Amino acid sequence: MLDRFLLVVLADEHAGSNLALCNPNTVINRSVPVVGEDGSVHMDIEEIPVEYNPILEMVWDKYLEGIEKFIKIADGDPIFILKLGEVCEGTYYANSSMNLHKDEQVQMAVWNMKPWLGVENVKMIRICTGDRPHEFDEGAAAKIVAGRLKNFFPDVRAVNHGLLDIGGFKIDYAHKGPAPGSRKWLEGNVARYYLTDYMMREQIEFGRKPADLVLRAHYHEPVEERRALRYRDGMIRSGILIAPCLKFPDAYAKTVTGNRFSAAIGTTAVEVVKGKLHDFHDNFTVVDTRTWEVYDG
Repeated sequence: MLDRFLLVVLADEHAGSNLALCNPNTVINRSVPVVGEDGSVHMDIEEIPVEYNPILEMVWDKYLEGIEKFIKIADGDPIFILKLGEVCEGTYYANSSMNLHKDEQVQMAVWNMKPWLGVENVKMIRICTGDRPHEFDEGAAAKIVAGRLKNFFPDVRAVNHGLLDIGGFKIDYAHKGPAPGSRKWLEGNVARYYLTDYMMREQIEFGRKPADLVLRAHYHEPVEERRALRYRDGMIRSGILIAPCLKFPDAYAKTVTGNRFSAAIGTTAVEVVKGKLHDFHDNFTVVDTRTWEVYDG
Protein backbone atom coordinates (compact mmCIF):
# COMPACT_ATOMS: atom_id res chain seq x y z
CA MET A 1 0.00 0.00 0.00
CA LEU A 2 1.22 3.50 -0.82
CA ASP A 3 1.44 5.63 2.30
CA ARG A 4 0.32 8.73 0.43
CA PHE A 5 -0.57 9.83 -3.11
CA LEU A 6 -2.43 12.55 -4.98
CA LEU A 7 -5.21 12.16 -7.53
CA VAL A 8 -5.27 15.14 -9.89
CA VAL A 9 -8.68 15.49 -11.52
CA LEU A 10 -8.98 17.27 -14.88
CA ALA A 11 -12.34 17.56 -16.61
CA ASP A 12 -14.02 19.05 -19.66
CA GLU A 13 -10.91 20.51 -21.27
CA HIS A 14 -12.52 20.97 -24.72
CA ALA A 15 -9.34 21.51 -26.73
CA GLY A 16 -10.40 23.32 -29.89
CA SER A 17 -12.76 25.76 -28.21
CA ASN A 18 -11.80 29.43 -28.02
CA LEU A 19 -13.19 29.48 -24.46
CA ALA A 20 -11.37 26.44 -23.03
CA LEU A 21 -8.00 24.99 -22.13
CA CYS A 22 -5.34 25.95 -24.64
CA ASN A 23 -1.57 26.02 -24.31
CA PRO A 24 -0.49 29.43 -25.68
CA ASN A 25 2.59 27.78 -27.20
CA THR A 26 0.48 25.41 -29.30
CA VAL A 27 1.52 25.19 -32.94
CA ILE A 28 -0.87 23.28 -35.20
CA ASN A 29 0.59 21.32 -38.10
CA ARG A 30 -1.82 21.54 -41.04
CA SER A 31 -1.49 20.10 -44.54
CA VAL A 32 -2.23 22.86 -47.06
CA PRO A 33 -2.05 23.18 -50.86
CA VAL A 34 0.79 25.37 -52.14
CA VAL A 35 1.07 26.86 -55.62
CA GLY A 36 4.66 26.94 -56.88
CA GLU A 37 6.27 29.67 -58.98
CA ASP A 38 5.84 27.48 -62.04
CA GLY A 39 2.12 27.06 -61.36
CA SER A 40 2.42 23.54 -60.01
CA VAL A 41 0.39 22.59 -56.94
CA HIS A 42 1.58 20.37 -54.10
CA MET A 43 0.77 19.78 -50.45
CA ASP A 44 2.95 21.21 -47.69
CA ILE A 45 2.89 21.32 -43.88
CA GLU A 46 2.12 24.73 -42.44
CA GLU A 47 2.70 25.58 -38.78
CA ILE A 48 -0.23 27.58 -37.45
CA PRO A 49 -0.02 29.34 -34.05
CA VAL A 50 -3.14 29.71 -31.91
CA GLU A 51 -4.98 33.03 -31.85
CA TYR A 52 -5.15 33.84 -28.14
CA ASN A 53 -7.82 35.78 -26.23
CA PRO A 54 -8.36 36.84 -22.57
CA ILE A 55 -10.60 33.85 -21.76
CA LEU A 56 -8.02 31.34 -23.04
CA GLU A 57 -5.39 33.15 -20.98
CA MET A 58 -7.53 33.04 -17.82
CA VAL A 59 -8.28 29.31 -18.16
CA TRP A 60 -4.65 28.45 -18.92
CA ASP A 61 -3.32 30.51 -16.01
CA LYS A 62 -5.72 28.76 -13.62
CA TYR A 63 -4.62 25.40 -14.98
CA LEU A 64 -0.93 26.23 -14.47
CA GLU A 65 -1.67 27.53 -10.99
CA GLY A 66 -3.27 24.20 -10.13
CA ILE A 67 -0.33 22.21 -11.49
CA GLU A 68 2.12 24.22 -9.40
CA LYS A 69 -0.08 23.88 -6.30
CA PHE A 70 -0.61 20.13 -6.68
CA ILE A 71 3.05 19.35 -7.33
CA LYS A 72 3.86 21.21 -4.13
CA ILE A 73 1.16 19.35 -2.16
CA ALA A 74 2.36 15.98 -3.51
CA ASP A 75 5.86 16.80 -2.25
CA GLY A 76 7.41 14.01 -4.29
CA ASP A 77 4.71 11.42 -3.55
CA PRO A 78 3.03 9.69 -6.53
CA ILE A 79 0.60 11.67 -8.70
CA PHE A 80 -2.15 9.95 -10.67
CA ILE A 81 -3.91 12.12 -13.29
CA LEU A 82 -7.54 11.27 -14.09
CA LYS A 83 -9.02 13.17 -17.02
CA LEU A 84 -12.81 12.85 -16.81
CA GLY A 85 -13.75 13.24 -20.43
CA GLU A 86 -14.12 15.63 -23.34
CA VAL A 87 -10.46 16.36 -23.92
CA CYS A 88 -11.52 17.84 -27.28
CA GLU A 89 -14.30 20.21 -28.32
CA GLY A 90 -15.44 18.08 -31.27
CA THR A 91 -17.00 19.33 -34.47
CA TYR A 92 -20.70 19.16 -33.59
CA TYR A 93 -21.20 22.44 -31.75
CA ALA A 94 -20.14 25.70 -33.36
CA ASN A 95 -20.77 28.05 -30.42
CA SER A 96 -17.13 28.48 -29.45
CA SER A 97 -15.23 26.30 -31.90
CA MET A 98 -11.87 27.39 -33.33
CA ASN A 99 -12.89 25.53 -36.49
CA LEU A 100 -9.96 23.16 -36.19
CA HIS A 101 -9.90 19.76 -37.87
CA LYS A 102 -10.25 16.71 -35.64
CA ASP A 103 -6.56 15.86 -35.80
CA GLU A 104 -5.71 19.47 -34.95
CA GLN A 105 -7.86 19.35 -31.82
CA VAL A 106 -5.95 16.22 -30.82
CA GLN A 107 -2.67 18.10 -31.35
CA MET A 108 -3.95 20.84 -29.05
CA ALA A 109 -5.04 18.34 -26.40
CA VAL A 110 -1.52 16.89 -26.38
CA TRP A 111 0.01 20.38 -26.09
CA ASN A 112 -2.22 20.94 -23.02
CA MET A 113 -0.31 18.21 -21.18
CA LYS A 114 3.14 19.71 -21.89
CA PRO A 115 3.40 21.39 -18.43
CA TRP A 116 3.39 17.92 -16.85
CA LEU A 117 6.46 16.80 -18.78
CA GLY A 118 9.40 16.27 -16.50
CA VAL A 119 7.25 15.79 -13.39
CA GLU A 120 8.82 12.46 -12.46
CA ASN A 121 6.25 11.47 -9.81
CA VAL A 122 3.42 11.37 -12.37
CA LYS A 123 2.79 7.62 -12.43
CA MET A 124 -0.36 7.24 -14.49
CA ILE A 125 -2.78 9.09 -16.78
CA ARG A 126 -6.29 7.83 -17.48
CA ILE A 127 -8.60 9.54 -19.97
CA CYS A 128 -12.37 8.95 -19.89
CA THR A 129 -14.50 9.18 -22.99
CA GLY A 130 -17.15 11.89 -22.93
CA ASP A 131 -20.31 12.74 -24.84
CA ARG A 132 -20.47 11.75 -28.50
CA PRO A 133 -20.50 15.32 -29.99
CA HIS A 134 -17.12 16.01 -28.38
CA GLU A 135 -15.53 12.63 -29.02
CA PHE A 136 -15.59 12.22 -32.83
CA ASP A 137 -17.93 9.22 -32.16
CA GLU A 138 -17.17 6.02 -30.20
CA GLY A 139 -14.83 7.75 -27.77
CA ALA A 140 -12.27 8.32 -30.50
CA ALA A 141 -10.92 11.61 -29.13
CA ALA A 142 -9.93 10.11 -25.78
CA LYS A 143 -8.39 7.07 -27.44
CA ILE A 144 -6.36 9.08 -29.97
CA VAL A 145 -5.12 11.56 -27.36
CA ALA A 146 -4.15 8.67 -25.06
CA GLY A 147 -2.23 7.08 -27.93
CA ARG A 148 -0.29 10.28 -28.55
CA LEU A 149 0.48 10.84 -24.86
CA LYS A 150 2.01 7.37 -24.56
CA ASN A 151 5.04 8.83 -26.30
CA PHE A 152 5.63 11.16 -23.34
CA PHE A 153 4.26 9.52 -20.18
CA PRO A 154 4.89 6.05 -18.72
CA ASP A 155 1.32 4.74 -18.30
CA VAL A 156 -1.57 6.19 -20.33
CA ARG A 157 -4.89 4.59 -21.22
CA ALA A 158 -8.38 5.62 -22.41
CA VAL A 159 -11.42 4.08 -20.73
CA ASN A 160 -15.18 4.52 -20.88
CA HIS A 161 -15.84 3.91 -17.18
CA GLY A 162 -13.03 2.90 -14.87
CA LEU A 163 -12.61 1.23 -11.49
CA LEU A 164 -9.06 1.88 -10.35
CA ASP A 165 -7.44 0.24 -7.32
CA ILE A 166 -4.35 2.04 -6.01
CA GLY A 167 -2.92 0.15 -3.07
CA GLY A 168 -6.37 -0.87 -1.87
CA PHE A 169 -7.96 2.56 -2.35
CA LYS A 170 -10.62 2.23 -5.07
CA ILE A 171 -11.78 5.00 -7.41
CA ASP A 172 -14.85 4.68 -9.66
CA TYR A 173 -14.49 7.30 -12.39
CA ALA A 174 -16.45 8.30 -15.48
CA HIS A 175 -17.53 11.41 -17.37
CA LYS A 176 -21.23 11.79 -16.66
CA GLY A 177 -22.98 11.37 -13.31
CA PRO A 178 -25.31 13.33 -11.03
CA ALA A 179 -26.25 16.96 -11.57
CA PRO A 180 -24.92 19.48 -9.04
CA GLY A 181 -28.43 20.55 -7.96
CA SER A 182 -31.23 22.69 -9.32
CA ARG A 183 -30.96 25.31 -6.56
CA LYS A 184 -28.06 26.63 -4.50
CA TRP A 185 -29.64 25.41 -1.28
CA LEU A 186 -30.12 21.94 -2.83
CA GLU A 187 -26.53 21.73 -4.06
CA GLY A 188 -25.10 18.28 -3.41
CA ASN A 189 -28.43 16.53 -2.72
CA VAL A 190 -28.53 14.70 -6.06
CA ALA A 191 -24.88 13.69 -5.69
CA ARG A 192 -25.58 12.36 -2.20
CA TYR A 193 -28.51 10.24 -3.45
CA TYR A 194 -26.40 9.05 -6.39
CA LEU A 195 -23.57 8.05 -4.05
CA THR A 196 -25.93 6.23 -1.66
CA ASP A 197 -27.49 4.31 -4.56
CA TYR A 198 -24.03 3.43 -5.85
CA MET A 199 -22.89 2.15 -2.47
CA MET A 200 -26.03 0.03 -1.99
CA ARG A 201 -25.84 -1.44 -5.50
CA GLU A 202 -22.26 -2.56 -4.92
CA GLN A 203 -23.24 -4.25 -1.65
CA ILE A 204 -26.60 -5.73 -2.69
CA GLU A 205 -25.97 -6.68 -6.32
CA PHE A 206 -22.30 -7.68 -6.11
CA GLY A 207 -21.68 -8.24 -2.42
CA ARG A 208 -18.57 -6.12 -2.35
CA LYS A 209 -17.32 -2.97 -0.70
CA PRO A 210 -18.02 0.14 -2.80
CA ALA A 211 -15.24 2.35 -4.10
CA ASP A 212 -13.74 4.79 -1.64
CA LEU A 213 -14.20 7.64 -4.11
CA VAL A 214 -16.56 8.29 -7.03
CA LEU A 215 -15.44 10.87 -9.61
CA ARG A 216 -17.75 12.44 -12.17
CA ALA A 217 -17.76 15.57 -14.38
CA HIS A 218 -19.90 16.90 -17.28
CA TYR A 219 -21.89 19.56 -15.40
CA HIS A 220 -18.98 22.00 -15.02
CA GLU A 221 -19.84 22.70 -11.36
CA PRO A 222 -17.85 21.26 -8.43
CA VAL A 223 -19.73 19.34 -5.76
CA GLU A 224 -18.29 17.26 -2.93
CA GLU A 225 -20.20 14.84 -0.69
CA ARG A 226 -19.28 12.06 1.71
CA ARG A 227 -21.49 9.24 2.94
CA ALA A 228 -21.34 6.55 5.63
CA LEU A 229 -23.66 3.52 5.72
CA ARG A 230 -24.01 1.13 8.63
CA TYR A 231 -23.31 -2.38 7.40
CA ARG A 232 -22.99 -5.54 9.51
CA ASP A 233 -20.24 -4.84 12.05
CA GLY A 234 -19.19 -1.34 11.04
CA MET A 235 -19.54 1.67 8.78
CA ILE A 236 -18.78 1.74 5.08
CA ARG A 237 -17.63 5.14 3.86
CA SER A 238 -17.33 6.67 0.42
CA GLY A 239 -17.10 10.10 -1.17
CA ILE A 240 -18.10 11.68 -4.45
CA LEU A 241 -16.67 14.60 -6.38
CA ILE A 242 -18.21 16.34 -9.37
CA ALA A 243 -15.20 18.08 -10.87
CA PRO A 244 -14.95 21.70 -11.99
CA CYS A 245 -14.33 22.32 -15.68
CA LEU A 246 -11.64 23.92 -17.82
CA LYS A 247 -14.00 25.77 -20.15
CA PHE A 248 -15.80 29.10 -19.89
CA PRO A 249 -19.52 28.52 -20.66
CA ASP A 250 -20.51 29.04 -24.28
CA ALA A 251 -24.02 29.76 -25.56
CA TYR A 252 -25.02 26.09 -25.50
CA ALA A 253 -23.85 25.59 -21.92
CA LYS A 254 -25.77 28.68 -20.84
CA THR A 255 -28.91 27.29 -22.45
CA VAL A 256 -28.79 23.84 -20.85
CA THR A 257 -28.15 25.32 -17.38
CA GLY A 258 -31.13 27.67 -17.60
CA ASN A 259 -28.82 30.69 -18.00
CA ARG A 260 -27.08 30.16 -14.69
CA PHE A 261 -24.72 33.10 -14.57
CA SER A 262 -21.87 31.68 -12.47
CA ALA A 263 -19.41 28.96 -13.44
CA ALA A 264 -16.42 27.34 -11.73
CA ILE A 265 -13.25 26.99 -13.80
CA GLY A 266 -10.22 25.08 -12.62
CA THR A 267 -9.10 21.77 -11.18
CA THR A 268 -9.19 19.65 -8.04
CA ALA A 269 -6.86 17.15 -6.41
CA VAL A 270 -7.68 14.44 -3.89
CA GLU A 271 -5.15 13.52 -1.22
CA VAL A 272 -5.13 9.89 -0.07
CA VAL A 273 -3.19 8.91 3.07
CA LYS A 274 -2.74 5.32 4.27
CA GLY A 275 -5.60 4.08 2.10
CA LYS A 276 -8.09 6.70 3.32
CA LEU A 277 -9.58 9.76 1.65
CA HIS A 278 -7.76 12.53 3.49
CA ASP A 279 -8.65 15.83 1.82
CA PHE A 280 -9.83 17.66 -1.29
CA HIS A 281 -7.62 20.45 -2.66
CA ASP A 282 -9.51 22.88 -4.88
CA ASN A 283 -8.04 25.27 -7.39
CA PHE A 284 -10.89 26.88 -9.26
CA THR A 285 -12.32 30.35 -9.68
CA VAL A 286 -15.98 31.31 -10.03
CA VAL A 287 -16.73 33.62 -12.95
CA ASP A 288 -19.74 35.76 -13.78
CA THR A 289 -20.90 35.16 -17.36
CA ARG A 290 -23.32 38.09 -17.66
CA THR A 291 -22.82 41.17 -19.81
CA TRP A 292 -22.40 44.14 -17.49
CA GLU A 293 -23.70 47.57 -18.50
CA VAL A 294 -24.37 50.82 -16.69
CA TYR A 295 -26.65 53.38 -18.31
CA ASP A 296 -25.71 56.86 -17.15
CA GLY A 297 -28.22 58.81 -19.19
